[in-house]
Amino acid sequence: MEYLTSLPKDTSKAYTSIYGLEYAHPVKYYDFHVYYVGHNSQSVAEATKLRNKLLKEFEEEGKEGSIIVKKLKNDNVIGPHVTHFWEVDVVRPKIFVRLLSWFQLYHGTLSVLIHPQTGEDLLDHTSRALWLGKPLPIIESVFSNVDKGIPEFGVPGGKRLTAQEFDERRK
Repeated sequence: MEYLTSLPKDTSKAYTSIYGLEYAHPVKYYDFHVYYVGHNSQSVAEATKLRNKLLKEFEEEGKEGSIIVKKLKNDNVIGPHVTHFWEVDVVRPKIFVRLLSWFQLYHGTLSVLIHPQTGEDLLDHTSRALWLGKPLPIIESVFSNVDKGIPEFGVPGGKRLTAQEFDERRK
């Protein structure tokens, strides 16, 4: 994935919840996958316009690392997803609520998969997932070869962490 936003050196704002909000255990953060059809110029244009709108309206959150926006390199489809997508990861509950309501209003004809990161990828992408728009199939067999653990937040090529390791890195 190509990172369009990234974590700054000082990650304190990225992880700080000013109202003391927390996700239910074992959720560490959320991913939003915005799907589009790569060979359909109308779908690509709608997805690109939405991503640009998000980058503009959540510019400060991107700069402070509260959201990480990524897109596919070379528009290659990667499993478990059956079509093209771009992604937003969010670690702060307050920003999650804003993003969720924003996507409810602006996703248009695009499907959006919203799932937690708990370290159990199959469950996170299926029974624990939320959808805006039309749900799309998920290639579940991809998860049989995936290591357990939570992907490092905002780290390209990052390793998978235990819940304890993830929490320690937030400090």
